[in-house]
Amino acid sequence: MTERQRRLLHLLTRAYIETGRPVPSRWLAERLGVSPATVRYDLADLEAAGLIEKPHASAGRVPTRQGFRQYALAQLPPEPLPHDTVERLARVLTGSGSRWPQLAAQMATRLGGYPVVVRLSEPGPPRVLQVHLSNLGGGQLLAVAVLEGGRVLEGVVPFDLDDDGFLEQAERWLRGPYPLAELGRKSAPTPQLAELARKLTSAFSGPGAERYLEGLGTMLAQPEAQDPEFVRRALDLLEQLPAGPITPARRLNVRVGDVEGLSLVQAGFQRGGRAGELTLIGPLRMRYREALSVAESLSRALEGETVHAR
Repeated sequence: MTERQRRLLHLLTRAYIETGRPVPSRWLAERLGVSPATVRYDLADLEAAGLIEKPHASAGRVPTRQGFRQYALAQLPPEPLPHDTVERLARVLTGSGSRWPQLAAQMATRLGGYPVVVRLSEPGPPRVLQVHLSNLGGGQLLAVAVLEGGRVLEGVVPFDLDDDGFLEQAERWLRGPYPLAELGRKSAPTPQLAELARKLTSAFSGPGAERYLEGLGTMLAQPEAQDPEFVRRALDLLEQLPAGPITPARRLNVRVGDVEGLSLVQAGFQRGGRAGELTLIGPLRMRYREALSVAESLSRALEGETVHAR
């Protein structure tokens, strides 16, 4: 691809993102200051490379998935948001206490105009302080595990109880501290306690990441949402996230069209000893430049940093 063809592809993609309509070759020629014939030759080369296509015989061109991907990657590294904006974001997040994940998701969707998912890893291997057991009757126990830091896990465990005195013995044996992951491997003095430990391990298992979603209505406001199939795919994607490992801190990830018609812009960060990821979800015709700026700048604000515009 020549430099002129690269400029042509980027101009065409930006125009299509803004209008949602095929871009005529004459309009492109006027913006680039070259002849219509030159633009047509370059468009033919881009079409042969699979970067653009012509949806109708008499229409202009639109980017393909590969064309969008080329354009999105060309926006890296992104231009940061204004320095004073990032400073304000960092100050608000600092004063938000435990609400910072929800607030970060709200900020990102307001700035970017797309749905946002924030997910966080576990703060560390959870450690059990004590386990409370209550007989619910009917062969079931209510188990409540108190973890370091005040977090509580609950579960109902099927267990045949012959002697209520067993619960007191079990609670003494289950007293911590010890890593939750070692609960099922504790050396039990009786087979009955070993069986209980295995069942408690299953009852206390769950997803290892927290997840916060904001801005679903912004997806439904996209012109593509007139297509019910697009809405179905978007909702399926939002339900499936998180998926895969969290994007590493200080890294950006652009996933263009991995799910048909949809793109993700992701930024990793570290806050309070926890790994986190900010994901903006939009249509293939996403405003990648703005989305990347929001993701990059807000992830830095979450780390308590600010970035200067280049």
